[in-house]
Amino acid sequence: MEEAKKKKVMFIINPISGVYKKKNIPEKVARYIDYVKYDYTIRFTQYAGHATLIAQQAVHEGYEVCVAVGGDGSINEVAQSLVGTDTALGIIPYGSGNGFATHLKIPPRDAKGALDVLNTGKTVKLDLIKSNLRYIVSNAGFGIDSSVARRFHHHGIRGLASYGWAVVKELLFYFQPFHAKVEIDDVTIEREFFLFTAFNANQYGYDYAVFPFTSMKDGVMDVIVMTRFPVWKLPYIVACLIGKRSDLIKEAEAYRAKKIKIHGHKKMVYQFDGDSIIHHDDITLEAVPQCINVIVPENLNAY
Repeated sequence: MEEAKKKKVMFIINPISGVYKKKNIPEKVARYIDYVKYDYTIRFTQYAGHATLIAQQAVHEGYEVCVAVGGDGSINEVAQSLVGTDTALGIIPYGSGNGFATHLKIPPRDAKGALDVLNTGKTVKLDLIKSNLRYIVSNAGFGIDSSVARRFHHHGIRGLASYGWAVVKELLFYFQPFHAKVEIDDVTIEREFFLFTAFNANQYGYDYAVFPFTSMKDGVMDVIVMTRFPVWKLPYIVACLIGKRSDLIKEAEAYRAKKIKIHGHKKMVYQFDGDSIIHHDDITLEAVPQCINVIVPENLNAY
């Protein structure tokens, strides 16, 4: 009987994402990977955007799987080169929030558990959001989340406590709502936005999901829009969002959209998968159905 051909896997490790060091990841890969199924190579990123180039080279060299080791930003970089190819995205989530992996029930900061998914999981085609700048795997928008992302980027300490402190500082001392005009399919909104976020996955990160039924296989984005609210309502609003009941927030509106256009200006700060971006022109967002192959747990039935 002819021996099955092994698949070539490229592990792309971001050594600085999240709060956990990754020096032991190569050791764990060597210990837990299925050697009957895979031959593997490991590369470490050296600068922002490097993961995209490594993944592009891996696709060119015939690798069947590229595994992003890091957070949503690292997954974002790897995914840029895998859209529309046969090369599948694997995930070992070692970032701060790990929203994309949490949506897909891939255990965060658990190399053995994530490698078990790689060894025994299935490959499915999932949606992404395409902007005029790059693809987004989890969510994108502007408002309090983009301002917090910018402040969080400059924190020396990562993790949930550091992120929470960035939120508090923005809310109490710095944040001002953004005035913008946004087209959501055939609806146009112009106002002061406290928050505008379009979701592909249901997660901001830290297992914090706004919508209960967001799917990465339905060809649409779930969108939340919030206007300014009095500070005393913050605990109530946070509780509603944690409970995935944005419908109970008077200042919030929910939409489902295939295309979005944000009419920007020089002061606009956006976040793409948790990374802050300053862009001086319009931003377009479009749901692209089932454009990337992703390895998920075998028993996962809802994506």
